Amino acid sequence: MKKCLLLLLLLVGFSCVSKAQIVLASDFTDVANAKQAMPYHLNVYNRITPINGVNPANNKNAKFCIVRPLGGIAKKGVADLSKDSYKWNAKSKKFYTDFSLLKKQLDGIFNDGKGIHQIVLDNPSWAFQRNAKGELVGDSLKVATYGNAEPPRDYKAWENYLKEVMRFLITTYGEDKIQNIQFDIGREIGTPTHWSGTKEQFFKFYKTSVTAIHSVLPNAKVGTHFLWGTSKKAWGRDFVKWAKINKAHYDFVGVSYYPFYHQAGRTNFNEVYAKDFAVIKDTPEWNKNAKLEMHEYSLIKKLSKAGNAFESAPNAHQNSFMVGLMKMFYQNNMQNVFQWGNGASYAPASKLLLAMEGDTYFENTKQGKSETEENYIDAIFAKDTTKNRYHILAYNYNANPNATNKESLKISATFNVPPNTKLKYRVANYNKEKNNVSWSKWQETITKGNYKQKSTILFNKDLAVFSFLKYEVDLSFKTK
Repeated sequence: MKKCLLLLLLLVGFSCVSKAQIVLASDFTDVANAKQAMPYHLNVYNRITPINGVNPANNKNAKFCIVRPLGGIAKKGVADLSKDSYKWNAKSKKFYTDFSLLKKQLDGIFNDGKGIHQIVLDNPSWAFQRNAKGELVGDSLKVATYGNAEPPRDYKAWENYLKEVMRFLITTYGEDKIQNIQFDIGREIGTPTHWSGTKEQFFKFYKTSVTAIHSVLPNAKVGTHFLWGTSKKAWGRDFVKWAKINKAHYDFVGVSYYPFYHQAGRTNFNEVYAKDFAVIKDTPEWNKNAKLEMHEYSLIKKLSKAGNAFESAPNAHQNSFMVGLMKMFYQNNMQNVFQWGNGASYAPASKLLLAMEGDTYFENTKQGKSETEENYIDAIFAKDTTKNRYHILAYNYNANPNATNKESLKISATFNVPPNTKLKYRVANYNKEKNNVSWSKWQETITKGNYKQKSTILFNKDLAVFSFLKYEVDLSFKTK
């Protein structure tokens, strides 16, 4: 009898632990788990000198970041002076401004009914490399990968020029419209092809620029853009400390993020946040009123030798990775991903994220053992208070692009309803081959628990690598 009982216990025990399973759980009744309202972070798109307007993104709320709008551009390795908004008149021996090309860029967006999130004040026009007499000295027109990366020879001239830029914008478009646009001083600072000067020179350049902008529009939103924290020239943390000591104003700091889809150190979200972003945002000197944005992003498969072009990862990788990226954003209160292209490759994930805009983000726990340690698995838990619905968006990503495994998930959600309450739910599944999402019909489930006024539902589901799924639970329909 004892042997039979022992054998039974061994069999039961084996059945409990033989299958690896990840448990993702959130208690929606615990107010401590409720965090911020969830913005939709995928409305901003980068465009370089959009002289002929912008190609529409697949997003009715699209806003654009205009890159290199002031000039300082190279064409086939030669300085293109025709694109400059600050010029030198050889006859009169004077500098002058010409904002016709800048206006054409802005009009191409505004006249199409679209918005501008940011204007980048990056490459100085080539005329800023001339001395006070208008002379070019040495290699003044030295061309970097993108054009002029040299600091202006005369910072006072640059300050006066930016004042003219701001006055032109306000006169042309009105103060209210310009007030809603943020101004980014510099682009990927730390990269020699964007800024060839020293860190100290840039900090001086930044403060000069802020002073000029705010002298015309005191409440203008101003910030800058650095490389990620693990980069060899990551100046973001030093900037935050310098700004605190020198009382330099900033409303945002942008950071680039170009992860190779097969590198664990660049795709593990917990490590990435800690090493690349927290070193800036969680610095004690950080301005608590500022926001941390991702000013350049793409999940990369290959990068060109020059470093200025790339091949994107496959669609399935991009979709599952985007869900994990947004989990990192909500968990750490980051804002806005500035995208290249129109985001079509990861549109299935984007649409599900858009449906959660305005929901309340809830923290969750993660326990259990995964089938494969290299899989990154988690979920976004959210509550839609207007419809009394709950959303759970789970993902599975792996740094091995050829991985084919799957994970067994147990998803737990606790609500303010008595046990044995009938609830409606439906589930969205991602199809890798078609790169789309299909929803199930609404189904019923029954809550479980030992409390009088709260209970839990459990979902068990296998989730393939490079995939995601979403549960939607409706509490407006509940019966006992």
